[in-house]
Amino acid sequence: MSSPDQSDAARRQQLQASNDALRGQIDGMLADLRRRTAEIQEKQSEAAAKTHEVTSEDGVITARVDATGTLEQLLLSPKAFERTTPEQLARTITSVVREATGSAQQSLQSDFASLAETPELPDLFAGAPYLADFMPSSGPLVAPPDPAAERAARTGKQSPKPQRERPADDDDEPPQSFMAEGRW
Repeated sequence: MSSPDQSDAARRQQLQASNDALRGQIDGMLADLRRRTAEIQEKQSEAAAKTHEVTSEDGVITARVDATGTLEQLLLSPKAFERTTPEQLARTITSVVREATGSAQQSLQSDFASLAETPELPDLFAGAPYLADFMPSSGPLVAPPDPAAERAARTGKQSPKPQRERPADDDDEPPQSFMAEGRW
């Protein structure tokens, strides 16, 4: 049989070992956070320096946009006014600018796609719930469109203001936290 001092010492050792393991996990998570932050900052700097340039098929119009798709420069060749009508020139300019903007947006998305991946909570903390467990299991996440509002938008007429329905289970008490229910 062990003495009380020995069992206290064993408990302290267990607690110390658990504490050391937890510190190791936290240190690892902080190192990962620092690495990801540095990676994001580097990608932001690279992205901010990028420009995207698109030239029309006939070489008459060139549009240059920055990393966010904002038009920086629009170049028209001297032949731009000889070969086309003002309407066609406007359509070509619009098309070239849209293409350059789309190119910038695609580039940003692909540059940052890997950084947008979020680990699930159980991957970070043993025993934590999956976020999907808290999402509704059926039905749309957004309310379906209101036909009366759509009709009013098409006709330009004001639709009557909808009455707010009170849910049957609304009893003026605050919602319970999932943590209080012991699901955490």
